[in-house]
Amino acid sequence: MVPPGMNLREVTVGRNPRCDIRLDDRCQFASNMHGTIYFDGSQLTFRDNSTNGTLVNNVLVHRRAVPIQHGDSIMIAGKYPLNWNQIDAYFPPLQAAAPVVQRFEPPVSGTTMMQSPVSAVALDPNLSRWNWGAFGINGIWGLFNGCWWMFLINLALWFLMAIPGANIVALVLNVPYIIFCGLKGTSLAWNNKQWTSVEQFEKVQGRWGIAGIIVFALSVFSNILVYA
Repeated sequence: MVPPGMNLREVTVGRNPRCDIRLDDRCQFASNMHGTIYFDGSQLTFRDNSTNGTLVNNVLVHRRAVPIQHGDSIMIAGKYPLNWNQIDAYFPPLQAAAPVVQRFEPPVSGTTMMQSPVSAVALDPNLSRWNWGAFGINGIWGLFNGCWWMFLINLALWFLMAIPGANIVALVLNVPYIIFCGLKGTSLAWNNKQWTSVEQFEKVQGRWGIAGIIVFALSVFSNILVYA
């Protein structure tokens, strides 16, 4: 028996204006048609159709359907919380007398996990942290971290360095540029590229950081030898 007021059609969720539950345009990592919610006769189900997936009770759901209950944590693209007031407009909460359905919980193993998302900010790393990779090897780092324009800026600076008289200008411009890369590199990489988790992001940036420190140290050492 279908509970009173329960919607039997699929409710769409996404950035597309035609979606039943439309996400704000600022939710840039969400897909236009990110997912659907439907009642299968016994329980609510969320089906992910997106590129970046959805966190349901801290479990990454990607291109598959899982059961959901009122109050479950649903984070679109792992960043944007889906408000249950919006879902309740189409699927009123089941009464206490209704049959108990199985709650979707994280399995013991074999599932991609992320930190408990109290809010969208809770899933973000420390974006103000200095990024040694972006500071020391900004051109190459930018190509692999969604900041291709850094590589173009490096090419322009190298071109100026080869021109007599313009090399001084290049050196002057390079100082604030590499400082900017170090200060903003972490937030730029996090926002410009897709990451499966904070842990993966920090692990990758840690490796880039080691490489950046090595390259920067070698550069300083070589300059000391040249001008000594």
